[in-house]
Amino acid sequence: MKQTFTLLSTALFMLIAFNSLAQDTNTDEDTPAKLKSYISIFGGQSRPFKDFKSTDYSNPKSGFAKKGFVIGIDGAVYIYKHLAIGYTISKQDQGNLTYNDDQILSQGYTDDFKADGSTVTADKRYRSYNILLGPQYTFVYHRLSFDLRASAGVIKNTATPSLQVSIDGVPAQTAAFTQQSSKATVFAYGGSAAIKFNMGAGWGLMLKGNYIESKGPNITTTGRTSNVGRIVTKQPMTEGQLVLGLLKEF
Repeated sequence: MKQTFTLLSTALFMLIAFNSLAQDTNTDEDTPAKLKSYISIFGGQSRPFKDFKSTDYSNPKSGFAKKGFVIGIDGAVYIYKHLAIGYTISKQDQGNLTYNDDQILSQGYTDDFKADGSTVTADKRYRSYNILLGPQYTFVYHRLSFDLRASAGVIKNTATPSLQVSIDGVPAQTAAFTQQSSKATVFAYGGSAAIKFNMGAGWGLMLKGNYIESKGPNITTTGRTSNVGRIVTKQPMTEGQLVLGLLKEF
C-alpha cells in the first residue's frame, strides 16, 4: 500500500519538476500566473475492485461489495502557479449482500462445518465517507485543464454488512453467531485525474476519476463456539469512482 502511494506521489512530482524546468526556459511574459482556486460539487458511480468486490467464500477478505452512488465536494487551493493542494470529501454506498451472496455463504458454511444445513441472514450495507487531501498539478490547454493528484486521508465507515449465521446439526455450534457491522475510521490513499472545461465567468464542468484503497476496518464476530469455516477479521476496501461535477473558481 505504501509503495503504491509513493509511486503515485513520485510520478506527480516528476511531472511538476519537468513542467517547471520547461517554464524556466521561457521569458517572464510566457511564465504562467498562479491559477485560480476552485470548489465543486459532484455525483457519480463508485465501483468496488479487488477483494472488496470478490464473492469468493474461501477468501476471508472477499467483501461482496456492489457498485453504488457517490456524491461529494472536491476542490483545490493553488499555492504556486499550477501547483495546488487538492481535497475531496465524499459519501458513497457500496450496497448490501444479495440473495445469491447469502446462498454462497450458506453453502460454504454448510460444507466447512459438515452440517445438515446453514442459514445466513444479511443486514445493513456498506456506507462510508472519504476525506482525502494531497498535492495536485494542473496542465492548461485553452479552455481545458487537466489535473493529476495523489491523496491520502481516511475512510469513515458508518456501516458494513452484518451477517447472522445459523448452523444446523453441529453440536459444537448450536447457537447462531454474528459478524458485526463496523463503524471504524481507517487510513486510505489514492490518486485521481480530472478534465475541467472552463465555461466562463469562473464556472466550469469537471469529469473526474478517483481511485481509493485501504486495508479497511477490523471486523469482529460474536457468538462463535467453533472456529470452523470462514472467519473475517479485516475488510480491505478498494474503490474506483467516475464523477461529473460543477465547479466555481474563487
